[in-house]
Amino acid sequence: MADFNASVIICEPIEEVFAYFADMANAPEYMNKVEATEKMTDKPIGVGTKYKEIRNVRGNKVYAEIEYLSYNKNNGFIRRSSSNGLTIDYAYRFSEIPEGTQVEFEGTVHVKGLKMRLMRNFLVKMVKSEDSDHVQNAKEVLEGLVE
Repeated sequence: MADFNASVIICEPIEEVFAYFADMANAPEYMNKVEATEKMTDKPIGVGTKYKEIRNVRGNKVYAEIEYLSYNKNNGFIRRSSSNGLTIDYAYRFSEIPEGTQVEFEGTVHVKGLKMRLMRNFLVKMVKSEDSDHVQNAKEVLEGLVE
């Protein structure tokens, strides 16, 4: 079950919207805490593709490895972020609609170990506050509402 979710309609073609979300190089444009990403695999984006992500979390640089668990072009993908015992699955679904593209997002937080389990509610709130608005931010970028 998802810990947080978002849905947005972007008035752009599904191919453009999907490609934008699928390429982690774009993440710093729409995810406020992401400072940089670096693709670690040479092959085209798909299952098994990995990125290194650098976030600024409360003034600290936090590094995560991102891996694509599923990838269905123009339909959806799931990528997993892993950092210091915290794992987050980011699931995206894309649907072509008359207005453009419907984007549905779900984030699911997974923890390991007693300490992390005890902190889970706090971690969910923290991740939700950092990432829950990113699909709306992407809409604004893709529709040219922000530069």
